[in-house]
Amino acid sequence: MKFIFSSQKLDLKKSSDFPNLQKFDLSCGSILLNDPNTKISHNGLTTILDGFLKDFEKKDDLEARISASEYVFETWPVKDTITGSFCSMIISEEKNEITLCSDLVNIYPLYYLKKKEVFFISNSIILLGRYSGAEVDKTGIVQRALGPEFMNIGSRTILKNCKRLLPGEWLHFDLKGNILKRKFDNSLYQNMSGPFFEEGMLEDYWNHYKKETELCTAGFDQVSIALSGGIDSRIALGSVPDSKEIHAYTFGSPENYETGVARKLARIKGAEHFSFSNLSLYFPEKPVLKNYIKTTEAIKLNSWLELLENIQIEVKQPLLLGELCEGLPARNIKKFNSAHFRKKNFIKYYLKKDQFPLSSPNPENFQEWKAKKRQLLVSWFDENWFKRMEMEGFRKEVIKNTLSDIEEIFDRIEAHNLPYAELYDELFSWYTFTRMELSRQVNICNEKFYAFSPGMSIQMLKKTSNIHPNLRLFYRFANKMLKNEPDLRPFRNVPTSQIPLFPQQFPDFLKIPAWGIRSRIDDWLVKRMIKSKDPSKRVKLFPGMNWAKIYQLPDLEERMESYYQPNFLGDEYAKTFIHLTEKRKNFKSWPFANMDIMSGVALNMELELIKKNS
Repeated sequence: MKFIFSSQKLDLKKSSDFPNLQKFDLSCGSILLNDPNTKISHNGLTTILDGFLKDFEKKDDLEARISASEYVFETWPVKDTITGSFCSMIISEEKNEITLCSDLVNIYPLYYLKKKEVFFISNSIILLGRYSGAEVDKTGIVQRALGPEFMNIGSRTILKNCKRLLPGEWLHFDLKGNILKRKFDNSLYQNMSGPFFEEGMLEDYWNHYKKETELCTAGFDQVSIALSGGIDSRIALGSVPDSKEIHAYTFGSPENYETGVARKLARIKGAEHFSFSNLSLYFPEKPVLKNYIKTTEAIKLNSWLELLENIQIEVKQPLLLGELCEGLPARNIKKFNSAHFRKKNFIKYYLKKDQFPLSSPNPENFQEWKAKKRQLLVSWFDENWFKRMEMEGFRKEVIKNTLSDIEEIFDRIEAHNLPYAELYDELFSWYTFTRMELSRQVNICNEKFYAFSPGMSIQMLKKTSNIHPNLRLFYRFANKMLKNEPDLRPFRNVPTSQIPLFPQQFPDFLKIPAWGIRSRIDDWLVKRMIKSKDPSKRVKLFPGMNWAKIYQLPDLEERMESYYQPNFLGDEYAKTFIHLTEKRKNFKSWPFANMDIMSGVALNMELELIKKNS
């Protein structure tokens, strides 16, 4: 779904290449929108909603949407009966005021820009750039063009003076774009459980998860789900009401081990399963790639194109995804998730289930932690990259601005008064990598489908964050829920894709060594393939994705060159990644996934699309 609002009238001709855009004139401006189902008008308010936002006290679905919108127009944070994963714009023509708000992690982007006397709001940086004519922001461009994650930090975007809503942010504007009120939802981790399981804890969590799925699929008889072989997507699958017809989709070859795991899970649930594979879509022809960049702005992991290019649906319907934060297994508490820690403490924490040694937060360890994050971030801003991007002389300015940007994230974390210092890393990851990168999994699907992650909703994520880390780490909570809850129990007999052969219900003293052995064999097989320079050789103990094969397209270099015609990032920048692609093809460089390569490609095409008709 894509929309743009402007306080001045909008000309549809500027966006004629966007399919299905319709114009809605208001007394205070214009809205262009390609999905009228995401717009509701109620009691003098006009709401545009990306995602879902509902008051589950209301039984009627439309009433639930209206009640929630009317509440958040005036009040923030939300009350306990309002939930959703969303970004929303709510306009009052009577009051000449606008509210923008986001869920706790800001999965769905929402941008705003005031240029002279005109106010723009959009969930498309391309549309906003076109209609506003805003200049590019050099710091924003560099952040997107370079590692470690190729993403903007804080509220910064690639357009000058254009900001993106922060996680949990609520802004109230007048129609000139002046901020009247600003609030944040700091409700994560605020009602932490004890370190031991309590009666009713699992049932309460699971019942609420099912409620979230019921809310975001209400009104649809058919529901789709992106199904992998992992834990998070089988939890999402188990939450779908039995009354729904379920279509489960897995990208990758039908022969892949993970595809087989997903197929078994779908069969248990009574879902119809589909899998698709097309390795040429990892470097698609430019028109295909350009279309997805224009309509989703979420290109990076092109595995999703294997699904989206092959799925044909007549009516737009919900597509469910697993929880993107990896919050239930606490995978982003870095201290306890390193391979070294797991090996060293296998008996203590996997077998004996001892409590993890959590530390109290204090100003000193928070400052030390922030210093390390700053150092890592700016370490990527090497002078050579600025030369390649023809931005010599801007390095100091970019570093200064980026350090200011990361303070926005630090301030959001500090406002939570976290109960344990180890949670600094977790919330930082949610506010950066999940928000900017993993969110692409939802947003790339959100044009063909209504893409939702029930586990990312406000009330669900609060519940997850309030489970003591001692219960979340090493899948303790997830495993116990799979064991105890009848809806999930049948899935325990199916192994995960990470730990083959052994069903999920088997004890850790069998599963974890099997995981380690499989990983070692996979590493050896990959090294053998690289040494032989033969991409047809086996690369995994169990059939799976062979990234080396995506680089074997006969016209790979021509496709890469076409992506940078025209080029907005500098000739040497483009050549760097074109050469990297060739090196991976010829095994002169490790044939990793191509997400780093596609990051620059996507950025360049976004800039090309902004310039079109602007």
